[in-house]
Amino acid sequence: MSQTRVSRLLPSSSWRGLARALSLAATASLLTLNPAAAQQKRQVSFGLSVGAINASYCMYPVAIRAGFFAEEGLEVKVQPIPGAVTVVQTVLSGRLEIGGSTPEPLLQLFERGNDELILLYNFIRRPTGSIAVLDESPIRKLEDFRGKKLGAQSLASSNIILTNGVLRQVGIDPKTELTYLAVGMGTTALQAMRSGHVDGLAIFDSVYAQIEATGAKLRYFVGHEQDRLFAVQFIARKDAVKADPDLYRKLGRAMAKATYFSQQNPEACIRMMWDEVQSSRAIGVSDEEQMKTAMAILTRRLTLLITPDSEKHGFGWHNEQDIATWNEFAVAGEIIKKKIDFTGRYTNEFVKDYNAFDRAEIARQAKAWKPN
Repeated sequence: MSQTRVSRLLPSSSWRGLARALSLAATASLLTLNPAAAQQKRQVSFGLSVGAINASYCMYPVAIRAGFFAEEGLEVKVQPIPGAVTVVQTVLSGRLEIGGSTPEPLLQLFERGNDELILLYNFIRRPTGSIAVLDESPIRKLEDFRGKKLGAQSLASSNIILTNGVLRQVGIDPKTELTYLAVGMGTTALQAMRSGHVDGLAIFDSVYAQIEATGAKLRYFVGHEQDRLFAVQFIARKDAVKADPDLYRKLGRAMAKATYFSQQNPEACIRMMWDEVQSSRAIGVSDEEQMKTAMAILTRRLTLLITPDSEKHGFGWHNEQDIATWNEFAVAGEIIKKKIDFTGRYTNEFVKDYNAFDRAEIARQAKAWKPN
């Protein structure tokens, strides 16, 4: 990750007299005139439940490249981690200060009585996951998936839990009537369907956008009221938030700025991602073709990040009705056995802080941005 390095002027042991005095004076002057630059930034590890950063998550590189993390005194290392289950476990262990997870593994953790984690920021406000098949597939309804094979990003993917919940609603027992195979993302997932290795996919919006950008036609299946189910949430240990609430205010504000910046200039978001995450740029593919695919992915994702309720209440805000819908869906789909008491397990306490920035200024920065 990029960072600003501040070099402190230290006198050599061979300097004498005036040279030593001048050097110390220069150092004191530098620290006095620019204390922010000399202050060491807080190191933060941010786990994200995705195999690799693509355009749907380019707001994270924006927060780095546009300096939004740095403005908050933070140096953030974003770690892609395949599977939300692994992210939840790693945050719980204390090895990550913050993580981005979908709700399914959190609900199951809460059902087991764990009260150590809290939902801090509602990042992806609508569902990303769904089941998809090739347009020519004979599968026409959810019941047709009985006995079929579905491809997932990895076998730790939370989309498996979501899909199990959807299919249980139509009488399919995932334990005995469904098989999951890890197929990765993008063209490898598409090839798994075309070759017959799997009958469909249980992945998410950005991968589907990438597949469709190749010209492939997909059909989608979703469960009852699935459109109200929020997706990625920023989570942390409660004790960590209590010990340093300002850290989480700052992280949320930086991500809110980056999200708004990305909406105002999607191309800049993508180009910042290419600069920050070298692996996000394909070799042997023209920038024009890559930009076309990336824009399709990001355009779809932004509709899930910025919604009427986030415009009304602010980035990060949790809708109590959406939480109730998740509870009902999770029980009906046998993700959990009974509803979770969410008291103290989510908070809107920091929403005002997340949104304490000048949107007009961020929009100006976004529109003025030029590639290097």
